Amino acid sequence: MPAPKGHPYYNIYGQGGRPIKYTQEFIENEAYALYEWIYDKPENIFIERFAFDRGYSCKRVYDWIKVNERFLDVYELFKTKQKNAMFMGAISKKTNYQGCALVLSNGHGIVAKTEQKITGDPLLSLLQDIDGTTADLIHE
Repeated sequence: MPAPKGHPYYNIYGQGGRPIKYTQEFIENEAYALYEWIYDKPENIFIERFAFDRGYSCKRVYDWIKVNERFLDVYELFKTKQKNAMFMGAISKKTNYQGCALVLSNGHGIVAKTEQKITGDPLLSLLQDIDGTTADLIHE
């Protein structure tokens, strides 16, 4: 439904309805605030804390990444800082390795891979585990 005659549109896109609170200008101001927050303290490495301190949900931050290029650029800078902080904390043993691994796997797609090498005959060891004597049947 359009606005009444002579009345400005209800939102910046002119589609009617409730005004949009988070305009592109607002999001860009938040991008600058995020940039300053990144360099404010070394412990500023969780975007959820930034969103909480600013008074909105972190879901809002993820929405802004999709609609504003400047916010996306600053967010990528934040992710780089977080990744470096997690690596350096784990290497220097200042932070818990499991916590770092959790953040890196969920937020950065980095997973620890382990390899297991099986030596000997797997069937023989399986049969040995079953009852201890079945393996003797193989060698007869």
